[in-house]
Amino acid sequence: MSADKSFIVNRKYDPHILKTVVKRYWWWPLSFVFIFGFFAFFYLRYTKPQFESSLVMQLMDEDNAREVLDITNINSTRNNGISEDVELLRSELLFRRAVDKLNLKVSLFSRGKFLTTENYLTSSFSIQPYSLSDSSLINSEIGVSYKDKKVVLSYKKDGKAIKVKGNFNEHIKNKHFDVIVKTSDLEVFRKMSTNNELYFVFNSLSSVASRLISGLHVVPLDVNARTIQIFFKGHNPRLCQDVALAIGNSFATYDEEIKGKGSENVLNFINTQLDSLGQELRSSKDSLTFFQRKSNLADPELAGATISENISKLQDQLFTMEEEINTLLGVGRILKMSPNRLEVYRLLPEMLGKSYHDALVHHINDLHTLLERKEDLLYKVTVENSEVKLIDMKIDSKIALFNRSIEAVVHRLNVNTKILNEKISEFEGEFYTLPEKKMEFNRLRKIQDLNEKYFTLLTEKKVMYAISDAGYASSNRILIFPKVNNVPIAPNKKFIYGSFIFFGIIIGLGIMFLKYITFNEINLIEDLEAVLPSKAAILGGVPVFKYSKEYSQLYVAESPKSMLAEAMRKIRTNLSYIHSDYKTIAISSSISGEGKTFIALNLGGIIAMSGKKTILLDLDLRKPKVHIGFDADNIHGMSSLIVGQSELKQCIKKSKIADFDFITAGPIPPNPSELLLSDRFKDIIDQLKELYDVVIIDNPPVGLVSDGVRNLTEADIPIYIFKSHYSKRNFTHIVEELFEVQKLKGLNVILNGIQSRKGSGYGYGYGYDYGYGYGFFFLPGEKA
Repeated sequence: MSADKSFIVNRKYDPHILKTVVKRYWWWPLSFVFIFGFFAFFYLRYTKPQFESSLVMQLMDEDNAREVLDITNINSTRNNGISEDVELLRSELLFRRAVDKLNLKVSLFSRGKFLTTENYLTSSFSIQPYSLSDSSLINSEIGVSYKDKKVVLSYKKDGKAIKVKGNFNEHIKNKHFDVIVKTSDLEVFRKMSTNNELYFVFNSLSSVASRLISGLHVVPLDVNARTIQIFFKGHNPRLCQDVALAIGNSFATYDEEIKGKGSENVLNFINTQLDSLGQELRSSKDSLTFFQRKSNLADPELAGATISENISKLQDQLFTMEEEINTLLGVGRILKMSPNRLEVYRLLPEMLGKSYHDALVHHINDLHTLLERKEDLLYKVTVENSEVKLIDMKIDSKIALFNRSIEAVVHRLNVNTKILNEKISEFEGEFYTLPEKKMEFNRLRKIQDLNEKYFTLLTEKKVMYAISDAGYASSNRILIFPKVNNVPIAPNKKFIYGSFIFFGIIIGLGIMFLKYITFNEINLIEDLEAVLPSKAAILGGVPVFKYSKEYSQLYVAESPKSMLAEAMRKIRTNLSYIHSDYKTIAISSSISGEGKTFIALNLGGIIAMSGKKTILLDLDLRKPKVHIGFDADNIHGMSSLIVGQSELKQCIKKSKIADFDFITAGPIPPNPSELLLSDRFKDIIDQLKELYDVVIIDNPPVGLVSDGVRNLTEADIPIYIFKSHYSKRNFTHIVEELFEVQKLKGLNVILNGIQSRKGSGYGYGYGYDYGYGYGFFFLPGEKA
């Protein structure tokens, strides 16, 4: 069997357990309150106080041009949210600009035993830097001390300690830096340098910004009112105020710069575009003019009609010339056939209106006159007449002249005809190329129109934006200025103490609650009643008996009127009602230390005091203790008796109480279980039952070994011992196994070591009425 069975959790409210837990562990909450209060004190003592300063800013702009000309400036934020401004205020860019405005090129520190404080504008000294030649000293500590009326600056460079001495308010310089150390009160500085370690640090803008920006918090207050609150937290109240104010001012300045630069950039862009468009416009005009001159095309819409008209005119002229040529050729053919006067005369109408009329008509008239004279002579003379022949010669000469004139005129007309044909071809060529020229003309004209349009538009925009920019003004303003708040926001003493004490109480109560729900001890008779099987009967309880000896002793003989003796008498009385004629009593427990040997000794003594001849057997063969209780030797005992090495008379020993004998365990055997299960052991018990009225068997703990289980099952009265504040509740599972597995018919339980209560009749206040409810009395022959 094992004493470590299932783990018991108390799920129901039990006032007895609660009272026991409170009584035993009441000091846990108080202890944790004290411990946590102590921690809270040291936390507050050695934690830097944190201060906070804040300002409220309203983001506004005035756009007068919008009210007058209904023109909205591009910088206007009236219709925008404030999220962009919040992010700008949170940005490292703006924070650096703000920090750059503060006097933070050098930071002064005071280091105590536990805390290091940054002395911003509150130090007993100040550092005025003039130059820093070695940038590696940035963010390095440079100690400041006072010795022999001199200021001593000490620092490390490349692992070497360097010290520089100088006077207050004078330049202290070396190859690394040049500074002046100032102080307004030398005595205060001397005391500060004595009690604390003073030093300063050359800061870079990036390092200061990175160190301080964690204390910045920006939250929008009212989006509609466009108000923003800026918080800055730090360990110096004056620094918090200055940083918060610097952020607000830097934002206003930066906003004006950005918006002013934006306006300037827009106007510059417009001017640049206007210059570029002006050049483009001039270039497009020149291109169009050059094209018109080159193509001799003033207007492509009129050029087509003009060309058609010119072609028609030239064709008319060509037709007229061809007609004149044909006429002249016809006249020449007539003249070649020796025309008569009538035929010549008929040529005159053909010449009428022709371009050569004036040049040829007089020849026709002269020829007509000669032919007319010839006809007149022929009426008078013959052909052979000399005058006729003379006239014929003149006629032939005139015809020849006339033909040469015709040839000249025809040649001229042919030249003119060729010229006209060339012009017609030229005009026709121009007419065919007109669409291409018209497209080019339109392209150049469109470029010119677009340039003129954009130039005009940008000119208008420039005027409108200049008016808008003149009417726009940013008016961001600080509504609530930051103040120096000397009351720290953290740590909050009341909150810290309250929280620490609260957690101390909670943890203490939590431990008590854990002790309650995991309470696994048996302290009271009520505890046994709650967890024992119904078949188990409770004989009573035995109060705590304080004694100085390490092992159990027979105390009822020395103190027959003690509370212990009273309790044993009560148990003895209850035993008689369990079994009226009992002969054997077997006693066991779950584990060692629960007091079974103590109960066996004193119960045997109290039974013997009642007049019954009693013997106690120590069967805990592994860890015998009965011989120690009787202060006897253990040479001969149960082990040697069972194996036949000793006689019964040899093993029985007398105690200080008459009629109370005992047999010790004897030498520890290698096989105790086999000895207790042997027939020899059973015979010994039978012999002792004949010799004694009561045989009490002190068995080994059945929760550890099974040696004594048989004795419990065969005894007239089996007794199981629990010890208050020692035995665990889950030990009762062993009792359940005795009933279920070992088929034990009955078991009687005694609670040992019950602590006494004040005001009880016997000092332990239990009354011993749990088993059967009988009162306490002495049996005949018993010594009081």
